[in-house]
Amino acid sequence: MVIGPSSTSTEEIFSLTHNAVSVICNEDGFFQALRFTDMQRQAASTHALYRSMSKTSASVCLRFFSRSEVNLTLKRYNESLLPRSGDLAFDFSALYGRPFDIVETIDLRYGDDEVIEHPLKSGVITIEPDKMVTIYLPMHHQIGFKLEGDVESLKKQEKVLLCMGDSIIQGVGIHHPSQALCEHLSRILDMQVINQGLAGAMVNPKIVDSIGVPVSSILIGLGTNDWVVRNNLAELRGEMFAMLGRVRKFYPNVPITLLTPLWRSDILEPKHMGTFSEMQKTLAEATYCCPKIRVADGLSLSLRNAYDDGYLHPNAKAVAFLAKGLAQQL
Repeated sequence: MVIGPSSTSTEEIFSLTHNAVSVICNEDGFFQALRFTDMQRQAASTHALYRSMSKTSASVCLRFFSRSEVNLTLKRYNESLLPRSGDLAFDFSALYGRPFDIVETIDLRYGDDEVIEHPLKSGVITIEPDKMVTIYLPMHHQIGFKLEGDVESLKKQEKVLLCMGDSIIQGVGIHHPSQALCEHLSRILDMQVINQGLAGAMVNPKIVDSIGVPVSSILIGLGTNDWVVRNNLAELRGEMFAMLGRVRKFYPNVPITLLTPLWRSDILEPKHMGTFSEMQKTLAEATYCCPKIRVADGLSLSLRNAYDDGYLHPNAKAVAFLAKGLAQQL
């Protein structure tokens, strides 16, 4: 397949795109790989952070065999984080207590060789001919891309793992996309992994939608933001009950694993909702209404001395440990 900057269809690009729900071509001619449906992005438009992060390509990979030298042209987009009228009033920076460190690379791997980490910036990356190529798109920043050269698409994994969650699922705390949780799970389980993690996300039934392809397994990792923001356990229980009901509407027979929140440094500080252990228990109890749901204990899957921010987001070592433990339960 010979592709060029102005003659390529979204269908051709989607054939090279793994772990994505869809691909669109923007008005500027650059393609963008999406991991949420239109309905989900609309549901996520209630806050500037959600709007921005829902348009990123977290855990999406471009995979192909390069029959010729290939040029990958990148364009970074800057989504406004200014609030709009009617937005949720949460100030996530204040709640988090420090700036998000979302510096990252775009990663390139030839076959099973070591990953080459490129600075994330607009420009051209030249890819060698006669190589099996994997390009790991960034997790936290919006980019458009174009490809030019002769490439052969690679077969996608048939099974799909759908991951819904917050910043830990999305990949905050990881600075190289090839090291992210969903990419680890994809390699271990030999599955496509659709990453629908969203920084700052709370339990929200409105964000659940059919992604349009058969799903083999579902991972849900939420609750840590609810513990800080929500006022009572009853509200959390009701929202999780409703979310699981909506998941069952779209995926009636798919096994679900609920990952309860990981360790965080303020775990002993009571919040308005109650204690951390009460929150975890409430999430687990909400699963009793639905069959085929396994609960994975986030505390037992946490490496408590391996946090990127020393507080909330596990680093690459801890994420690898988490992925290995989760893979055994999925």
